[in-house]
Amino acid sequence: MKRLRWQVALRVITAIAGGYALTALASATLAVLALALGMARVDAALAGMLASFACYGVIIVWSFGAATLARLWGSLAVATALLWVVRAMASALA
Repeated sequence: MKRLRWQVALRVITAIAGGYALTALASATLAVLALALGMARVDAALAGMLASFACYGVIIVWSFGAATLARLWGSLAVATALLWVVRAMASALA
């Protein structure tokens, strides 16, 4: 019973903290990518912020839908790495 409580607690912490961090990175990446594609600065920031709501919701659902905590943390790490690469490439273009 205690193990289940810890797993739920870790999923909640991962959903809140990890979801926030990954959403912030995704929002910034989308804004930089939109700038690189020629969108106005205000519109790019707005597009990134609007997409962040959907992104955060998906990450929260994903946190409780993953089969194991290791798969959850691994998938968040891979998504973070991919976003960093995309953001670096978009920054080079902008």
